[in-house]
Amino acid sequence: MEGVVLAAGRSRRMGTDKALLCLADGECFWQRQWRTLGAAGIERRWLSVRADQRWVPADVPVVCDAVSDAGPLAGMLAASAVGDGTHLVVLAVDLPEVPAAWVRMLMARASPERAVVGRWPDGTYEPLAALYPRDWLEAWRAAFGGAVHPPGLQALLRERAGTGGLDVISLSPDQERWFHNANTPQDLRRRTEPPAGAAQPE
Repeated sequence: MEGVVLAAGRSRRMGTDKALLCLADGECFWQRQWRTLGAAGIERRWLSVRADQRWVPADVPVVCDAVSDAGPLAGMLAASAVGDGTHLVVLAVDLPEVPAAWVRMLMARASPERAVVGRWPDGTYEPLAALYPRDWLEAWRAAFGGAVHPPGLQALLRERAGTGGLDVISLSPDQERWFHNANTPQDLRRRTEPPAGAAQPE
C-alpha cells in the first residue's frame, strides 16, 4: 500500500494555500494528512504539489503533476507513475477530519481489481479519501495522463461501478464531519466538534 496527499490545488476560493492552513492544535493541513497516512501504516507516501510550492520540507517526497491545473486525477497519476505498490490511498489536503481509522478500513477491504470508496445516499462518492488499485491508475494514466481537462472522478467511478469493479462503503450522517471540505474562510469557521452520539474515529 502506498499513499498520496493531494495538495497541488490553487486554493483560489480560500485565498491562501490550504495546505498551510493550521488546525486548532497548530498542525498544518498537509501535516495532518501526512500523519494520518502514516498512522494507518502507510510508509511509502508522497505529497502532490506544484513546482512553485517551495515550502515542502526537504525530507518529504513529492510528486508534481505532468499537466498543471488538471485536477486531483493528475496528482493521483503522478504518484502512481513513481510508485510500484498494488494500491494507492488518496487523501485530499482539505479533508483534515478524515481519521486514520477510515484509511485502515479502506486498506482492509482492498482487493486486486477493485477500488474502495465511500458513497452517500444520494449516490455521490468521496473519491479523495479512497483507495485505488494500480491497474486502474495505469489505465487512466494511459488514457488521460496528458489531458488538460481529464474526466472527473465522479464520472469515472460511476463508470466502474457499472462493471461491478467498485467496493462501496455506505456513508451515514454521523460521518459527514470527516468529509467536510475546507474550501473557503467560512468553511474554516464551521464547528468541528462532533454532534452528540456521532461515531468517533479511532
